[in-house]
Amino acid sequence: MRAAGKILLGILGLAVLAGVGLWFSIRHVASDITSHTITTAQFKGVHVGENRDAVRDRIGEPGGLQPQDKPKPPAGTTCDYYLQKHVSLEEKQTFQICYRDGKVTATQALPSAKDEAAQDNDKSSENAKP
Repeated sequence: MRAAGKILLGILGLAVLAGVGLWFSIRHVASDITSHTITTAQFKGVHVGENRDAVRDRIGEPGGLQPQDKPKPPAGTTCDYYLQKHVSLEEKQTFQICYRDGKVTATQALPSAKDEAAQDNDKSSENAKP
């Protein structure tokens, strides 16, 4: 085999390895996202005063992913974030559950990408009016 053929074969092998690595990475991230999703009914079933362990036992552990534009948590609290299950990506809401001393102090459904886009369009329309 010529040197050029060996080089081409090596490049092809590296491309295949990179593709396989990318595929596994995407599957891992997708699995992380889908394993930390809850339904709207599960979110609405979380009530102020509930114990954190009881909430997590019922709806699962939160994922490591957090929204970029998340609101500031109430003072002295830590918050868990879950993605909404069974809706399209653009309609997915993020659910925020905040705790102080191991008890739920606040819950909030953050707007979906679709809701935020609609709000941005409304603001643009208002600013464009003479």
